[in-house]
Amino acid sequence: MGIFMGNISTESYREWTISVFKKDRLCSRFAFDICDPSGQKQHVSMGGENVDRALARAREMIDMEIALARDDL
Repeated sequence: MGIFMGNISTESYREWTISVFKKDRLCSRFAFDICDPSGQKQHVSMGGENVDRALARAREMIDMEIALARDDL
């Protein structure tokens, strides 16, 4: 896991930055932002029931974004 500072956990994954933070919404307890190497940010308000699950979802989303970008070339 990355650095956990207060309510925010950050991690670098495949040159992207993941930020997970506490945010209760419906059945989710954490949200996350992912930021690509160019600085473009995406927010997911229902990231998961715990930090580990939110990080796993963020990594899956990054993997999908990278795969889609490869298909566009």
